[in-house]
Amino acid sequence: MIRIGATFLLLALCLANPARAATVSGVTLPDVYPVGGQNLRLNGIGLRTLTIFEIRIYVAGLYTAVPSHDVRTILSASTPKVLLLQYLHEGSKSQVEEEYRKGERENCGHGECPQSDNADFERLIAAAPAVKVGDTTTYIATSRGLRVLANNRQIIEIDNPGLANRIMEGFIGAHPPSTDLRAALLGIAN
Repeated sequence: MIRIGATFLLLALCLANPARAATVSGVTLPDVYPVGGQNLRLNGIGLRTLTIFEIRIYVAGLYTAVPSHDVRTILSASTPKVLLLQYLHEGSKSQVEEEYRKGERENCGHGECPQSDNADFERLIAAAPAVKVGDTTTYIATSRGLRVLANNRQIIEIDNPGLANRIMEGFIGAHPPSTDLRAALLGIAN
C-alpha cells in the first residue's frame, strides 16, 4: 500500500509541474514552448556575448519538435521551430538593425540567399524595435513562414518559409553570431 501511495505522489508531483526550466546567466526559459497545438521542446539554451569584453547581450533558446544536434535535421524538419531571445543589454533601433544587417552579410554576402527575400527581410528589419533589458524577441518559423513577437506581441508575419528557415540558419548554421551560442542552441557541449 505504501508503494502505491508513493507512486501516486510521484505521479502527482510530475503532473503538477510538467514544464521544468533551464537557466543561463540568470535567465530562465521554459523547457516547452507551445505552437499551434504542439509543444516544442527546448533543444538548447545559450548566451550571446559581444566584443573581447564579453558583454552579455542576450540569452537564446531554440525549441524544436524533436531535439537534435544536427543542423540539417532541424532545418529540414517540417515542424515548427522557435528561437526565443531575452535581452540582458539594451540596444537602440539602429543597433538592432545593424545586428540584422551583420547577420545578413555573414550568411548571404556571397549570394547564398535569394534576392526574392530582400523585400521581406527589409520589412522584418523595419518592424524590429529597440530593446531594453528583460525584453524578448521570439521567432516562430513554420511551414507557412515567419512570425516575430516582441515581448509576446506579434510585430510582423511574413509568408515566406524560406526566409523563416534562413533566420533559424543564421543562428545555428555555418555563420552564427558566435560558435559558442550555436553549440549551446544545438545542445552540444563546448
